Amino acid sequence: MSALSAGVTIRAARLEDAADIQAIYAPFVQETSVSFETVPPSLQGMAERIAGNLASHGYFVAQLDAGILGFAYASPYRPRPAYDRTAEVSVYLAPRAQGRGVAQALYRALFAHLAARGFHTAVAIVTLPNPQSARLHERCGFAHVGSLQDVGRKFGQWYGTAIYQRMIGPADVHHAVRRLQPSDTAALAQVLTLIQDSFAYMTGRIDPPSSMHQLTVPKLAAAARDSWLLALGDPVTACVVARPLPHALYLGKIAIASDLRGRGLLHGVLAECEALARSMSLPQLELQVRIELVENQRIFSKYGFVETARTAHPGYDRVTEITMQKSLKL
Repeated sequence: MSALSAGVTIRAARLEDAADIQAIYAPFVQETSVSFETVPPSLQGMAERIAGNLASHGYFVAQLDAGILGFAYASPYRPRPAYDRTAEVSVYLAPRAQGRGVAQALYRALFAHLAARGFHTAVAIVTLPNPQSARLHERCGFAHVGSLQDVGRKFGQWYGTAIYQRMIGPADVHHAVRRLQPSDTAALAQVLTLIQDSFAYMTGRIDPPSSMHQLTVPKLAAAARDSWLLALGDPVTACVVARPLPHALYLGKIAIASDLRGRGLLHGVLAECEALARSMSLPQLELQVRIELVENQRIFSKYGFVETARTAHPGYDRVTEITMQKSLKL
């Protein structure tokens, strides 16, 4: 892929970007067959589109100084529930953005976001003929999987479309995982909320209560300083505190957004932890599960963790938690 030009920043879109995005998009509607829309959206309509996509599938812009060079977004592929882990993606550039690596960088950010949201497949629809767009999608890992003839009529003639497909995979998850720093206050606040929401179901089930109740943003900042606080996605959808021990990488405060469970996020987080442990020459991962939470014990067993010890919290004369470890090949 082309290197991104110096000074170009990829970031999440904001509602105040609507005018710049509208200005880039309108010529594609009015002058080309690239978009099958025939009337450009209004400024309010564009702002509504940005808001809707930001809340679900992601919307990113490439900024240079005070101007927007291009944008990429994902949207639902089809409305039926079985399609909810497939997204349709699009990218548009201003003429001055050509040859700067902007489209590839926008797609990388979008794919990382989709990975962090648990998406499995990306689909792009390209109007025929459009060899430049075809090359772009092939460079970004898409495969041409089919074509439709004469499905759109514009400017008094018929156009076909090519269908491109790309799987959202481990490399995309890797790009979505980042190590938080003590200064990342906004992200740390998101982590705190995520942990509190994810651990809420334990209240009344475990004794003693979770240390989550004493967790604060400053304490998370200390964990980010002294350990590895890994976060998936922006906003954060999964997290883990990884602390190196002499014999293992210890994992604590593993949390997954409740509406995204079962989408492979835990797999992605654990894979990153395995890579981190190997980089430190640590031969295993280690974590602790409360004795009452048998469902969590089963989940980690499926990921290769085995019970190695049973211990009690201070002041308790019964087992309160189970230590589980997973051996790694270095």
